[in-house]
Amino acid sequence: MGIISASVWAADLNLPFLSIDTGTILFTLINLAILVFGLKHFLFKPVNDILAQRQTAVDKSLTEAEQAKAEAEATKAEYAEKLTAAKEESAEMLRKATRRAQERSDEIVAAAKAEAAAVMQQNEAELEREKRRAASELRAEVSGLAVMVAEKVVEREINPADHARLIDEFIDSVGDVQ
Repeated sequence: MGIISASVWAADLNLPFLSIDTGTILFTLINLAILVFGLKHFLFKPVNDILAQRQTAVDKSLTEAEQAKAEAEATKAEYAEKLTAAKEESAEMLRKATRRAQERSDEIVAAAKAEAAAVMQQNEAELEREKRRAASELRAEVSGLAVMVAEKVVEREINPADHARLIDEFIDSVGDVQ
C-alpha cells in the first residue's frame, strides 16, 4: 500500500495515529540527503580513492609484468641467438681442429716417408760398400787361388824375390797402359 492509500484508509477508519505529517516527511528527506552526502563524502569518496589506488597499483603491476615478460622474451631470444652462435663457433673450432690434425698427419707421413727414403739410401750405400768389400775379398781370394793354381802348374813355389819381381813387372805394364 502506498502513502496516499494509507492516509485515505486511515481517514476512512478515523485513525489519528496513521496520519501523514509533511514536516516529518520533509525532515526525514533532509536527514536522508545529509546522510547520503555525508556517506558519499566520508565513506564513498575514501573507498573510491582506495579502489582507484588499488586499480592504479594493479595496472602498474600488469604493465610491469608485461614489461618483464617482454624483457624475458627478448633475453630468451638473445640467449637462443648466443647459443646458436656458440654452436656454430664450436663447429668451426672442430673443423679447424680436424684440419690441423689432418695437416699434422700429412706432415708426419711425409716425415716418415723422408726418413724411410733416407734409411733406404743409407742401406743402398751400405749394400754398395758391402758389394765392393765382397768383390775385393773375392779378388783377393781369386788371386790367391790363381797363385796356388799357377804354383801347381809350375809345380814350384814362388819365392819372395820372384813375387816382388812379378809385382814390379805388373806395375810397369800397368804404368805403360796409362
